[in-house]
Amino acid sequence: MLMTMRTWHVQRRDYAEFARISEEKYWPEFDQLDGRALGMWVIRVGAPERLMIMTRYESLEHWLGTRAWGASAKRLELMSARRDRMLRDTDLIAMLALSRRQPVADAPEADPGVYILETFRAKLDDTEHFRELTEDVWAPWAEREGGVRLVGMWRSYVGPQDRVHVLTRADTVSVWEQRHGADTACARALEERAAMSRRDSIKLLYSISRRRP
Repeated sequence: MLMTMRTWHVQRRDYAEFARISEEKYWPEFDQLDGRALGMWVIRVGAPERLMIMTRYESLEHWLGTRAWGASAKRLELMSARRDRMLRDTDLIAMLALSRRQPVADAPEADPGVYILETFRAKLDDTEHFRELTEDVWAPWAEREGGVRLVGMWRSYVGPQDRVHVLTRADTVSVWEQRHGADTACARALEERAAMSRRDSIKLLYSISRRRP
């Protein structure tokens, strides 16, 4: 499985229309190519304000086949032309699954809440233990406490290297902060994780699409 994160610089006045074209026109056609757009957000805090989408592919070849030079591009070209006129610039990275848990269905929560995207720098040899501490230790405890859900974890593939990306959905930012407190039951696991990695960024994402992971 290959996952991509793409950001777009779009005027705020065009956010709603950009999302509408994506959900109603582009994504249904894209789904027929066996890809899956997971959702669209606005990055509000932690980076320049951009729209962001996460998309799932079967492989690198599958992803490349849907690009402008790929075999399937003509099916998507007309759908994307109107949307693309709203763009100022765009950026994309590709990632490989790290966690066993991957977003294969829509979010179970009725309320969109807030999505927190953390990016860590970690050595490749440490990524499996990083995953264990996050997915097997922290996430089960945090989810039992309520208000947060680990969506998935990925390691960088195309783009900046030695990165681990962790996406979590929370009812509120304060609930997410509470689940990372120094006085929690998982504090030691989080300390151990911090000792083997460096957190480069935290981004707060707010959904603007009906589809959410």
